[in-house]
Amino acid sequence: MSGAPTRRRLVFLVGAHKTASSHLQQSLLDAEAALAAHGVALVPPKTVRADLTPVSALVRDGISPEIGQGAGAAFLSLHGGEARTVLLMDENILGSTDRKMLMRKTRLYPWAHHRLGRILALFPGHDIEIGLALRSPATFLPSCWSESLHHGPFEPFRRFIKGVDPLSLRWSALADRLHDAAPHARIVAWRYEDYPQVFPFLTTRLLGPDAGPHVTPVDRVMRPGLSAEAAHWLGQQQTPDKETVLSARKRFPKKENAPGLDPWTAVDHAAMATAYADDIATLAACSHVELVTPAAMSDA
Repeated sequence: MSGAPTRRRLVFLVGAHKTASSHLQQSLLDAEAALAAHGVALVPPKTVRADLTPVSALVRDGISPEIGQGAGAAFLSLHGGEARTVLLMDENILGSTDRKMLMRKTRLYPWAHHRLGRILALFPGHDIEIGLALRSPATFLPSCWSESLHHGPFEPFRRFIKGVDPLSLRWSALADRLHDAAPHARIVAWRYEDYPQVFPFLTTRLLGPDAGPHVTPVDRVMRPGLSAEAAHWLGQQQTPDKETVLSARKRFPKKENAPGLDPWTAVDHAAMATAYADDIATLAACSHVELVTPAAMSDA
């Protein structure tokens, strides 16, 4: 046995939420044994949250660098084994779908750079990449609202986005803040809208040419959101609680002929489409971002 490498490639798959991140995670985990044979270890979200996030919180509280880095080394030894590449998967590195953690005025994930920086402080001396999926705010915000109802009381969508200008939310600005927190890291980004098409290219990019082809997309929808019909029904109830929300999900499931909530006018959609296209163009021009697109696949 050669032993664990002193310098590894650490890939942090940080979501974002509601960008098929659960689908990608499950597809990777289904191929875990094959990936291990090619020197790739996977750390699922529950392990990151249980064993890593609490230690990163101690960085905020002033833990000594030596203790933090020792904890990071022990974490990699336990969960990475001898793998040269370790994928650490957790959308909650960025924040959560709680609106205070998700957005603030013009910012997506307002505390993400601090949260990422605290985690990376545990892993000096490794090659860092950050996998970041993007999604148009037109569908991202309603989907995150739906997801937030898993964890808290019902609130109408308009209250969820109160004080936030959807046209000002910029993924490129988030990428800049993540870059400030990790200036030596490479950000690999892709659009949710392109995800089915770029999946094979993306997994090869994240895992390497030998391991990537062993991953196939799972054939099911992961964590479906709330249907528009369910949202309408909930809006008619008096002070619906989590059980009422769960009942609505079961009674009015989201499916092909029962789509999710679309709270926007045609004018809203046009404005957000333009803003999103401009945002993606800005992101593509960033030297610290590698944007995986269908066009990039054809050029490869």
